Amino acid sequence: MHSAFTTIEFGPFQTPYHREAVDGGFREALSEFLERELLPQLDEPCTRTQGRLIAEFDAEKYCGPNSAVRDAYKLELSFIREHGADEIKAQIYRDPKTGNFRPRFKGQPLILWTEKRKAEQQSFREAIDHMVKRIHAGEHFQWVCPRCSIRLSLIDSSSLFDLSCPQGCFNYNFHRDPETREFMHGHFFSRPLI
Repeated sequence: MHSAFTTIEFGPFQTPYHREAVDGGFREALSEFLERELLPQLDEPCTRTQGRLIAEFDAEKYCGPNSAVRDAYKLELSFIREHGADEIKAQIYRDPKTGNFRPRFKGQPLILWTEKRKAEQQSFREAIDHMVKRIHAGEHFQWVCPRCSIRLSLIDSSSLFDLSCPQGCFNYNFHRDPETREFMHGHFFSRPLI
């Protein structure tokens, strides 16, 4: 097992299935998966690591032989250095036939939130917030995505504000009070730069 992953705490697990699953082969397969997926994403060396792996569905009712979720796990891992940490919180899956790990959901790679990636994401969010303020102030313009430069889709009605990138870089969607046009509730989703 790679030294970066020896600090991962496993469990505690409620079920015998999960307690018995975490053997030497399990740990080695996890280490190989994390070495391949995470170590290339590190921008700087770390001084230590800290992590935890728990079962996503940790109850006997999910541990039947045909269960689609008994081998789903939650991983939290930090690569710590004096001036910060690179972190990941992810759902992963262990194939019970091969013993190999993969991201739980296809098409969603593991993303290590490095200091550089966090700063890029913060800058991206600030650029979008600035754009929203300008639109809210009444500016009319051909708005383009700060990441991919494609023309953005905009709905700016009395009850809904939706600014989104057709390429999927982000979606800024808020419901408004129809009288005051103030944002009431909504969401901001963005796809991290990989």
